[in-house]
Amino acid sequence: MDILYFKGKIKIKGKIASCDVDSTIVITRTDGSTFQIEAPGEYEAGGVSVVCNLYEEKNLFVVEIDGLRICVLPNLASEKLTSEIIDTLGPIDICVGPNPDLAKQTDPWIVVTSGDEGLPKYSITKDKLPSDLQVVVLTSK
Repeated sequence: MDILYFKGKIKIKGKIASCDVDSTIVITRTDGSTFQIEAPGEYEAGGVSVVCNLYEEKNLFVVEIDGLRICVLPNLASEKLTSEIIDTLGPIDICVGPNPDLAKQTDPWIVVTSGDEGLPKYSITKDKLPSDLQVVVLTSK
């Protein structure tokens, strides 16, 4: 699975589908068809599971693809996630968001954020998750 920032969106590319994430999610299946998620709820399309929660009036997504659970945090005003939202998210392998300190509260193996200097994309598989927290900085294309 690959994670990259592209034109202001987070792109998650798996073996069976890809997701473009900003305030919504668009899942693109291997046949080219798409499925858009804009509202809170639980969804499944093209072998990708998505749970969308509303937090501080913004969509917070958990995407399950290629056996990995990726939490995508929007830019939030708070410095701390509530225990209720952390419980709702469940176990997270990778957390992607603009605030690494906020992302770390989800207790992931990997935090992915963006910056002026970093990698163009990050590739990972379930069996290659690190044993300790890793922070990855991606540049935007």
